Amino acid sequence: MEQARKIKGFHGAMMGVFCPGQDAKAILGEKYDKSFYGTACAYLLRRFGPAYDGCDSYKELTFYMLTTKMEGVLLAVRPGCSVSTSFGYYLKNEIYEATMKADFEDRRQSSGWIESINNCSVRAPVAKALREAIEELKRPVNVRDWFFNIIRRIPDDELGQQTELVEYSNLAGYGIIPEYYDRFEDVKSKL
Repeated sequence: MEQARKIKGFHGAMMGVFCPGQDAKAILGEKYDKSFYGTACAYLLRRFGPAYDGCDSYKELTFYMLTTKMEGVLLAVRPGCSVSTSFGYYLKNEIYEATMKADFEDRRQSSGWIESINNCSVRAPVAKALREAIEELKRPVNVRDWFFNIIRRIPDDELGQQTELVEYSNLAGYGIIPEYYDRFEDVKSKL
C-alpha cells in the first residue's frame, strides 16, 4: 500500500455506492473517535510521508489517496473527528461507470439494495479491496520505540512475533523551506 501518484481519470466520494466509513467503523471501531484525528494524522504522515495532494485548507487537515490490492481502486483517507466520516473511495472511471450501471440495475430490479451491494459481481471486488485496505491500516509503524496504527498506540505487550510491522516513509520528518510555500502565494496572486 502506498500513496497514489496520479488520480486523473478517477472519480470518487466519501460515500455513495460504497460506504468505506461504515466498513471502517466495523473494522476499526468507534471507541477511538476522540483520539482518531490526531492518531490518524500522525500514522499517515509517518507511514506514507506528507500527503501528495494536499487538502482543502478550510475543511480538512490532510487528505491521502492510498492504493489497494485492486488496480484502479483507491482508498481516500481524510482524518476527521470520527472514524466513520474519515474514509472514502476513488475509482478509475471505467470501474466507476460499471458500478454505477450495476447500482442502477439493482435498484430497478430489487427492493433489497443494501444486500445487493455485497452480492453484485461488479461491486463485490471493489468493496473487498476497500475493506482490506482499511484492515491494512491496523498494521503498526514506529517512531523510535513507540508503535502505533491508525487508531491507537500499540503497547509493548501486544507486540508479538505475529505482528506485521510496516516501514515508515523515507519522507517522514522532512521539512519544507518557507520559500517553497512562497511560490504558491506568488502563483495565487497572479490569478
